[in-house]
Amino acid sequence: MESRSMMPWPDRDDVSRLMEWPQRLWAQMMRDVPSVEVADEGDVVCVRIEVPGVDPDDIDVEVTPQQVIVRGETRQASGGEGQGIYHSERRYGRFTRTIPLPATVDTDAAQASYRNGLLEVRVPRSDGGRKKLRISQDRPAQH
Repeated sequence: MESRSMMPWPDRDDVSRLMEWPQRLWAQMMRDVPSVEVADEGDVVCVRIEVPGVDPDDIDVEVTPQQVIVRGETRQASGGEGQGIYHSERRYGRFTRTIPLPATVDTDAAQASYRNGLLEVRVPRSDGGRKKLRISQDRPAQH
């Protein structure tokens, strides 16, 4: 019979660390973009973006007929670096978020407001430049 070398079974701590890695990676990726909520309110599509601690002057909002694009920057308070911060989970730096809309919207009528760290973009639905045509019927000429 042939002898095989067997790998030792990993201990629980190794398995736990291995299982936590995807969760930590996902949490880091999601930490770098603001959370979003898109609501269909009948004639209006409402997009809410969480941007706490961001100065509204540091936010750019662009609306296309199919999406809302938000760009901004979270700035660290002056003197924050090297102030003896023990632990921080706050997000600093630039961010971009592209939010697809559930309907075509009228970009000319879009409005944005900011209150208590929540950016709200309200855009009325549009027919997308489409027009329903009525079909006329040619009547045969009478002789």
